Amino acid sequence: MVFASLLGVLATVVWVAVIGYVMFVFAQRARGRPSKVSISITVILILLALVFSTLSAGVVVIDAREVGVVFNDIYGLRPYSLGPGLHIITPFIDHVYLYPTIRQSYTMSIAPQEGAQYGDDSLWSRTIDGQQVSIDATVFFEVNPEKAPLLHSKWQNRYLSDFVRPTVRGVTRAWISQYRVEEVYSLRREELRSNIEEDLRKRFDEEGLILRGFIIRNVNFTDEYAYSIEQKQIAEQEAQRMKYIVEKERLEAERKAVEAEGIKQAAVIKAQGEAEALRLINEALRQNRDLLLYRYIEKIAPNIQVLMLPSSSPFILDPGALLQSTSVLSGTTAVTP
Repeated sequence: MVFASLLGVLATVVWVAVIGYVMFVFAQRARGRPSKVSISITVILILLALVFSTLSAGVVVIDAREVGVVFNDIYGLRPYSLGPGLHIITPFIDHVYLYPTIRQSYTMSIAPQEGAQYGDDSLWSRTIDGQQVSIDATVFFEVNPEKAPLLHSKWQNRYLSDFVRPTVRGVTRAWISQYRVEEVYSLRREELRSNIEEDLRKRFDEEGLILRGFIIRNVNFTDEYAYSIEQKQIAEQEAQRMKYIVEKERLEAERKAVEAEGIKQAAVIKAQGEAEALRLINEALRQNRDLLLYRYIEKIAPNIQVLMLPSSSPFILDPGALLQSTSVLSGTTAVTP
């Protein structure tokens, strides 16, 4: 790049020198001073100017991020492209057109200052169920260096406005029309994006471009449909809340049922235990009638030392039994007035 620019500067300087020399000679003559144009100096300057101009026109330097397409005034478009570096071409007959090989992007968005064009540039389309949706999208691509002559022959420097933009919009609309609206924004959004990307990749390759990616940035709806989606989400949330409440009540009822069953089983076990205890007591009493008397004395013995009864009352205890029970009720005396 620097070398080619230097040759161009030298050629310009020499041509300026030639013109300046001729003008100087004529200015001297106009003042009445004898002066004439030196043929040798003029020829040398002209030759130098032609040499530098020819070298400048015959040398082209391609930047590392560019590719060159050569058009010949005699043979037309060359079938090859020029890669990065210095190249020798036919002066004044070959013309080199440069195309960037870096990754480029083209964005279409509903936001006024976000897309490639000012204003609402989103892709409005109608779904298979008749709903109107808007897609904000970005496509990433590169110029294929090997197919740069093909791109130049078809589109030249108009490929962004005349090919990339209309192709992306047309393919996107065609695929959206095959999906339902809820599939576009949720259920099958990734599938939709993948289908659009594959379709665009084939079309771009046919025109000399390499598709690097297609992304759906956002999905927009009409105000009416956006309101219906909001109401649907509210209803779904309310249904989920009621479902949670019902499930909570069901679990609480099951807990209470289990608790009641536990209480019931405990009461049954307790009643069975008490019945068994009564059965054993009855069996013991049937075998030993004095057992009840013994248990009675055993209960009152620790707290009663003297037992007094009215003289008119009959003994409720058999004195003989009391005397025989002194080993059990030691220190206990029965006294009557």
